[in-house]
Amino acid sequence: MASRRPPALLGAVLLAGCYTPPDAPSSIRAGGLETTALVIQAVDAGTGSPLSDAEMTVRYLVRSPIVFDAASVDRVPSIEPYEISHEVGDPTLVLEVRLEADSYHRLDTVFAVPRGSSAGPLTMRLSRRLDRVVRADPSPPTATVPTPAPTPAPTSNIRSALVAGDRAFERGAWLDAAEAYQQMPGPDDEMSAYGREYVEGKIRQGVAHINRSEFGRALEIFEEVVAMEAPGPNAYLRLVETQCAVGRTEEGRGTLAQLERARNRMEPVQRSFVSAMIEYRRGVCTHGEFERAETTRDRVRSGAQATQELNAFVEGARAMSPVPPEVYNAVQDAERRVEEIRRAMGGRGGP
Repeated sequence: MASRRPPALLGAVLLAGCYTPPDAPSSIRAGGLETTALVIQAVDAGTGSPLSDAEMTVRYLVRSPIVFDAASVDRVPSIEPYEISHEVGDPTLVLEVRLEADSYHRLDTVFAVPRGSSAGPLTMRLSRRLDRVVRADPSPPTATVPTPAPTPAPTSNIRSALVAGDRAFERGAWLDAAEAYQQMPGPDDEMSAYGREYVEGKIRQGVAHINRSEFGRALEIFEEVVAMEAPGPNAYLRLVETQCAVGRTEEGRGTLAQLERARNRMEPVQRSFVSAMIEYRRGVCTHGEFERAETTRDRVRSGAQATQELNAFVEGARAMSPVPPEVYNAVQDAERRVEEIRRAMGGRGGP
């Protein structure tokens, strides 16, 4: 695997761009710096093969940790994996990445990599620019013979990618699942039986990307799903998860507000479940703010708020009967987060 290393001049620029505020985040003080890496590989979205262009431009910006102001623009061979590596003290390294190639549409996405880990190589699929393909072909146009409209494929063929994705998802093969779901043909009728299966498959595709720390790609998928005719509340909850994971906390809260307005139209059991998960996601979003806070004042404020919201969720969830498995798992996670906040604040995590 090829590894990209910043030149000396760029390293000096990045060093000059770093700063440590008077009140450095406690995650850096307590956890120290750890090498965190992301490796990406560009491919043609239509064929899955390497790009037809020999070179591409990679641009990236470190969004989190905020105290590490780093960016890079490199012209690199398109066939080789590209590595981004930084020493960070925050729990997560969040990167905005853009790929550009002459014959393709540019691709923007956001990745989040847990501190001390290495993610990838993660596939970034670039869509070919049809206008560039036409101009690049010097041969004169040839007459074409009209062909009859294709016969609709049997239902079993339409569902083959969905079935393959489900099988890979069940065995935890997240890459295989994501790639299989990506091949699903879109439904002619979003309210048909296959249309509903397609929505569920897209949600599982997004979850597969989350499990690979590909939050930017997951975000794109959930934004696509909620724009469909009847996405269901789980799509909105997953959208909130990814919005908050990449630091778009206010957008996440806006999505929760949309879901709150819609829950009154749900039947009682579903409304109870959605209400509980709204409170959980709200607390998780605030916990993310706590992890990204740079000053003691912001950490105390967000830590106390996150603790209050997560405790309120736990209290409400324990009153449910029965407690759905997803809510039970969320309770375990919420209690872990509250304890994490209290330890980080020396026992001052709020009520």
